[in-house]
Amino acid sequence: MSKTFGAALLLASALAIAAGPAQALQLVVRQIDKNANGTSTYHFAVKTDPGETLAPGADFVTVYNFAGLVPGSTKSPAGWAFSSKVFGQTPTWNGYAAVVPVDMPGLHNLTWTAKKAVAGGQEVEGFSATTRTGATTQGEYSAQVTQQAGGKSKSSKLALIGQIPTPGYLTTK
Repeated sequence: MSKTFGAALLLASALAIAAGPAQALQLVVRQIDKNANGTSTYHFAVKTDPGETLAPGADFVTVYNFAGLVPGSTKSPAGWAFSSKVFGQTPTWNGYAAVVPVDMPGLHNLTWTAKKAVAGGQEVEGFSATTRTGATTQGEYSAQVTQQAGGKSKSSKLALIGQIPTPGYLTTK
């Protein structure tokens, strides 16, 4: 039963990634610094597309399964709040998960929430986190953004899921 559920969960995540919008918020890894003490620091940027905004206190981006997180090592740009939970904040619709990321128990998830409005067509840098893990793997992120419906003043929430390099969880020290 659990193998079937796990396979279905992986398939659902793969479909969500493959079916993701071609133009939507992107979280990108700008750089991975190898530090002298054996740790690695991941530097992230968030890019919004025109017609998309980030609403204060409501919209966010979550990196799942960030293995080996060094406590107190995260940084956020001005106007953003950071949190880390064992089960990551995931976009919802009417109380139900809008995307189904693979969220491994016991691994940190990194969430940055906008505390001030971010306009469409912007790039925000200054997000980072340090890990004790030297290896990388393809990981996942999800985001919730506000999207203008047909270019009109009516807006709705958009959930998305994507892939980025993350610390390899099989090599955690």
